[in-house]
Amino acid sequence: MDLRQLRYFTAIVEQGSFSKAATKLRVAQPALSQHLRHMEDELGVALLHRGTRGVVATEAGERLLERARTILAEFAELRDCVRGETVAPTGEVRIGLPGTVSEQFSVPLIEAAKERYPAVRIRIAEAMSGFVLDWLRKGEVDLAVIYSTSDPKGLGIHHVLTEELCLFGVPALTALETPPGEPVTLAEAAGLDLILPGPGHGLRDQIDEAATGINATVHAAVEIESYAQIKRLAERGLGYGILPRMAVRAQEKAGIFRTWPIERPSLYRKVYLAYSTERPMPAAARAIGQLSWEILRGLVTDESWAATLGEDGDQPALYG
Repeated sequence: MDLRQLRYFTAIVEQGSFSKAATKLRVAQPALSQHLRHMEDELGVALLHRGTRGVVATEAGERLLERARTILAEFAELRDCVRGETVAPTGEVRIGLPGTVSEQFSVPLIEAAKERYPAVRIRIAEAMSGFVLDWLRKGEVDLAVIYSTSDPKGLGIHHVLTEELCLFGVPALTALETPPGEPVTLAEAAGLDLILPGPGHGLRDQIDEAATGINATVHAAVEIESYAQIKRLAERGLGYGILPRMAVRAQEKAGIFRTWPIERPSLYRKVYLAYSTERPMPAAARAIGQLSWEILRGLVTDESWAATLGEDGDQPALYG
């Protein structure tokens, strides 16, 4: 078994098919199949399962995939390590982002990266924070922006910013008598017809936990996971929503939504920059990690992001 076979195997699993992997690698599909057969013969186990929905790793394949990613990352890091920091970083950096973070952060990051590190290619994947965290643990992304984790083992986590959660709704809704901009209590907000993510979603769990602390019950009239769909349903007047203020800032400025700060207790979400401490980090990922830290804090400082700076004032030592 060699590095080339590990790259081929990893690409097949990540692409979910031999044909897509062949296109990405610019290798003939029969050659990929032959390499895979040689690997399975050498190891004496099946590595892939071919089904109607594509190719997935077997249990043995998952174990190989985890090790292969580590080996390939270490090999990619070797050249940068030997050549030193004076050489401009190159390669691909994969970043996992929640959707609301991506809306504010992706474009500034890509623009800044193209100017500062033109030989680095950034690949951004969006999902809910919990899925992004799972990608990070599995090595499917190099860096991630997440809201929280109850188990930080094996991760480097740095508090970048804190954003306020607010109540919002269209002007036609009359269930709330408090003037827009004036604070409402969480108990008042909880009793409204709310459009929220379902239980198990990080935001919903945070709201439910805060409501339980004041002996209130959240009335979720509609449950849907997507922030974009929550806003669309709210625009149709089907209820009020609770989201980070940044997520509804444009609609508030356009007069589509009215907003209210929430108090007793106030609701805030902490945003973290995260990476794995169990795998070596190539120079390109370190560079983009540092750049991400600078851009996220800069968005707060210039008031492009309605938030406050996090507790970790200094740049993460890993990126120093």
